[in-house]
Parts: sequence; structure tokens; C-alpha cells
Amino acid sequence: MEIIYGTPQAKGTPLIHIHFMERTVEGNGIAIKVYGEMKVVSDQKIYAKDLKLNTIETLDLTPMGSDQRYSAQKYIVNKGEYDNYASVHVFNANDNRIDANTYKGPETDGSIWLDFIALGE
Repeated sequence: MEIIYGTPQAKGTPLIHIHFMERTVEGNGIAIKVYGEMKVVSDQKIYAKDLKLNTIETLDLTPMGSDQRYSAQKYIVNKGEYDNYASVHVFNANDNRIDANTYKGPETDGSIWLDFIALGE
């Protein structure tokens, strides 16, 4: 299964490719693990619904290919609440923040491709 959606980066939403979803049911709890790729610009918000989740509990981000000289950090806002989001920040090797205004990222629009694993409900 591969789900591809998103709009051009100028519109403000990330481009997300979902490759696999794994659902685990134990007792009354349901955990969903989502694997895929995303193209994001620094300071962009990744909403739980963008990842086909109700909530984001954990989000692991890894730069892809030649983008490995960049790093991505995230902050999950209201962890565990319905349709929360993660704010993503991209940095270069010198720890300078890359954003859409400076266009100093690996792509011409200041974005970076990331592999991700998300865990939520």
C-alpha cells in the first residue's frame, strides 16, 4: 500500500508518502505504526491526520540519501490528544536552521526528504 498526498511546499503542507501501516490491538488499546517518507520545510506542522492517525505519540525522522548532511528535530504538541501535531525544524551540519525563506536546504525550495516512523492511535 502506498498513499501519496500533499500540496506543493508553497501552500504550506508537507508532501507525505505512506508506505505501510501496522495496527496492533491489545486489550482495549490500539496502536498504529506508520512507515513512509515526507518532504518538509523547517517550521512546518505535521498533523496526526496527515499521517492517517488520530494522535501522534512518537515520530522518528531520518534524512534520506544526500540529505544526510542535514538533521531534523521535532516537537510533538499536546501528545496523546486528538489531532495533535508535530512541529519540524531542519538544521544543516553547522547547526544553522534551514527554512523556506533562506532556501539553503538540499532542495531549491528549502525542503528536505525524511524517512519517518510514526506511532499513535
